[in-house]
Amino acid sequence: MGSWKRRFFEERLSMEDAIYLSRLLNTALPIGECLDLIETGRNTKIVHEIKERLNRGERIEDAIKGRLPKRIESYVQALLGSLSLSKALSLALEFQEGTEKERNGLIRTLAYPCILLFLTLTALYLFDLYGIDSIFVLIRSFEGDLSFYDDLRVFFRILVETVYIASSIIAILILIGIQPKNIVLLYILVSKHCPNSLLNICSCTEFMSLFLICIENGFHTRESLELLKSMKMRPIVSFLAFHLDEKLMEGATLKEAVKQDYYDSSLTRFIKIANYTGDFANVIRSYVELSSQRVSRRLKRYTLTLQLFTYVLIGMIIIFIYRILFMPMQAISIF
Repeated sequence: MGSWKRRFFEERLSMEDAIYLSRLLNTALPIGECLDLIETGRNTKIVHEIKERLNRGERIEDAIKGRLPKRIESYVQALLGSLSLSKALSLALEFQEGTEKERNGLIRTLAYPCILLFLTLTALYLFDLYGIDSIFVLIRSFEGDLSFYDDLRVFFRILVETVYIASSIIAILILIGIQPKNIVLLYILVSKHCPNSLLNICSCTEFMSLFLICIENGFHTRESLELLKSMKMRPIVSFLAFHLDEKLMEGATLKEAVKQDYYDSSLTRFIKIANYTGDFANVIRSYVELSSQRVSRRLKRYTLTLQLFTYVLIGMIIIFIYRILFMPMQAISIF
């Protein structure tokens, strides 16, 4: 197992290695020296392999293929079609930083209430499975009336099963939906029937964030869209770039091009402001920041609703369990 782990981790450079390599490639140092400078005890085998391939006459773009971190490998390969390795690696790291920040924010926001609800329902399920029957048998031996508690127990059991089944269905739909061939179809359906949904706003924010990174790195609009269209690992971003580029090729202005169901409706207003001010980058940056805040506010509402439901459920469960645990003592005291 230990040797398997070592082989697994030695297959690719780390994110730290990739960041150092990106910075070194932007200097005047030869590629061989750049590789020497990022070499450590952990990545020696990979660096030597890349250098051997370079010595055999391979291009650095080919020699390093499959050795970059998985989180940025797909970005780099998509960008290498039109950019040098140094530029592609630099952009890929910026893309990854932006998307990872948003994704981590979503996970942190939703994780606590979801875990709390799951643990609460699991505790209730285990208590119902292993604890209640013995108490009910004891109470019935004193001829106690448990009809209300039986009904309440059935209610909690249905609630737990409903939440578990719904969670399983949602998980299955997510697993199916995140497949590249399905996620775009899902996005189209949501955009058509639920405009300005959370999915719509998040996707447009990510798209415009990556588009802004391209613009700030000196790419023109058409070049930026071509780069984003090539990112098949981000299918919705590629989809939005394709449709925006298609409209622009038909002669539409940027403001007209984003007037499609696939784009956040508020984006049109920001494009209009950008046209008047002539400061496209700063206006789009404002859109990205404000859209991120909109997403955070919506998630906060959803989170608070879920937390409130969970806390009410916990209170009901505590009262329910408290009453059941003290019922034997009450029954004994009566007799």
